[in-house]
Order: sequence, then structure tokens, then C-alpha cells
Amino acid sequence: MISRKNLNVLSGLLALTISLQAFAQAPSDADDESGTGLVKQQPEKRWEAGIGVGGLYGPDYRGSESYRDYIAPIPYLVYRGPVFRTDGDGLRGDFLRTEALELTASMAVSVTPDSDKNELREGMEELGSTLEAGPAINVNLTGPDFSQGFSLSFPVRAVVALGDGSPEYIGMVTTPSLIYRQAINGGWKWTARTGPVFASGKYHDYYYTVKPEYALPERPAYEASSGYNGFNAQTALSRRFSDYWFAFYLRYSNLQGTNFRDSPLVETEHNVMGGFAISWVIF
Repeated sequence: MISRKNLNVLSGLLALTISLQAFAQAPSDADDESGTGLVKQQPEKRWEAGIGVGGLYGPDYRGSESYRDYIAPIPYLVYRGPVFRTDGDGLRGDFLRTEALELTASMAVSVTPDSDKNELREGMEELGSTLEAGPAINVNLTGPDFSQGFSLSFPVRAVVALGDGSPEYIGMVTTPSLIYRQAINGGWKWTARTGPVFASGKYHDYYYTVKPEYALPERPAYEASSGYNGFNAQTALSRRFSDYWFAFYLRYSNLQGTNFRDSPLVETEHNVMGGFAISWVIF
């Protein structure tokens, strides 16, 4: 039987795979395979698959001063269907798509494979990696399409925690974002994204509430409420060299002014997370 720890690591691996591809890919089908900086348009493949390695370095959760690194083999999977596809925003479904407006179903993830090692949460329930899914409206502001220029995104997602038996619903989040995408010299694709985060009380409970049975003199009981969850700014670079794909990303989170700032589980108002992926596309 698979242990709780192994389930959390496996779900973390799934989250790592989706997270790295979602952060660093741009929704463009043009790739520079020559290294000259000239973009060559190629017929779009329905499926692409491969294998690679990915790594993340970040806090156990936003507000924690405990950081972990996580490196693992990852699959590289791209599907470009008429409705559902994987692209620069992860796994998504395009129900309405024009050059100016999109109505999509999208997904996001967070990786928390080793929260049982967090000293501040000693004796408390272990945190799991999470999967988010829900609708999003995207508005193109300046580019000829969503592959370049400025755009706005307004997602609303339900969040499920993984890694401890059946998935557990832990609340809702919304992350309105200003996004900028651009192809730069050498065939690299650059994406920058920034915006606030808001979440339900149930979501904040999962990370920041201290129930009375877990209270200690140095960790008093605390109940988190819904509201402002902080501010994120992130940037990513990706590049395709023939059958090899490289991606790197960096994210900064600011928790100043959040509803849960007084939780005894919050040690800092500033967090940074980074990651990379290198994949060999086999077919």
C-alpha cells in the first residue's frame, strides 16, 4: 500500500510537471530551431511527448521561512486539441477564442512534497500539493493575438489538496493578472505576470489556521478568514532547440496586508520561488 508520504511525493511530481510547463511556455507555435533568432513556422502537431528533469526551490508554503529544493524526472506532454490543450497557461479548454477575448477552463498547481519537515507546523496535519481548476476570461490588450503583448486574465479556481487518500476540496482562489509575452532574440520566449490573489476562508484555513487541539504556548490558536491573499510577480523564459526544450522561471510573493498576517504560522511577508525544466521531445 502506498504511504501518505509517497502519495504526497507522487502528487508533487504531477504538480511539478504541470507547473514548470505552465509557467514557462508561451502560447505560440513558432519555434527557432536554428539558433539564429529567426522564427520558423511549422505545422502544428496534435501530440508531443518526451522526458526530462525538473526542479523547484521554494518555501513550504507562502509565509514560511523554511525552503526546500525538489528535483525529479518529469514527462513532457503537449496536446493541441480543438477545445482542450496544454500551452503556456497549463492544461486549458478554449470554449471561446478570438484574437481579442478568450473564455477558457484552466488549471494551476502548487508543490508541497515535504511539509511534514516544517518545524513551525510540528504535530499539525501535513499539507499536500494542490490542484486548481476553473474558468478564466482573458482579454488581449496590445498584441495581434495572445502570444505577444499585454493581456489581462481573470481566473476563478476551485482548489483540491492531493496526497492523502481522496482529494480534499480546500476552497477557492482568484488571481487577476496583467501578463506580458514577447519573443526575444535567439528564439527565447519571455513571459511576465503580476497581480493580486484573493482566497476563501476555507483556503486560508488550510494553510494558516491553528486549531485549538494544535495550539501551543509558542503557537496560539488562530482562525483565518477570507480575503486578500497577497501579491505575486513572476517571470519565465523558455526555448526550443530542435528536440530539446528548456524553461526557467522565478516568482516573488508579497504577503503585506493579508488577512492572515497575524497567524503564528506566518514567519515572513516575502517569499521567492524558482524552477527549471529540461526536456527531450521524443515524438
